Amino acid sequence: MESFPSPLFALACASAVTSALTLVFATLIISVSNILWIFPAAFALTCAYHGITILISNTEQEGSARLFSLAGLIAAYTITLLWLAASILIATVTAMFYTGKWERVVPSKGLWSMILPCVFAFLEALIMASIAFFTRRERNKLMYASKWKWRDGHNPRAVQTQWSINSTGSTSR
Repeated sequence: MESFPSPLFALACASAVTSALTLVFATLIISVSNILWIFPAAFALTCAYHGITILISNTEQEGSARLFSLAGLIAAYTITLLWLAASILIATVTAMFYTGKWERVVPSKGLWSMILPCVFAFLEALIMASIAFFTRRERNKLMYASKWKWRDGHNPRAVQTQWSINSTGSTSR
């Protein structure tokens, strides 16, 4: 895991634990509404993202731009939005149940069984947003460093300027 910057590995571990807890609490109430099937989908995408990221970090050398690719960055932001949407959905469903606007089966576990997945999904959205932020920051560092890196095969004397000296010794434009 040498290619993982230190906050990213800790955040990935926290994300794995938080998303698993969210899924566990969401399975207690998933039968309440079909809308709540967003939790297993978000969990599966989060696990796939972390699995691919850890696989890439184990196969690449430190400083590799592949770990911080644009596709990975977009995936992190998309998963963040998915967890945020899941949190908003469960909060809306909970509010509709307990105000009496939704006449479906109210979970027998009580109010906490609806609130815990909402809190954990919001926490997971915050963790994934942090992962996306640190990924973007590392990507920008790598892109800036590669911008100023010396290119192989580059000969500064072979560069032609607009004021080149031709074979007669006179300047031409």
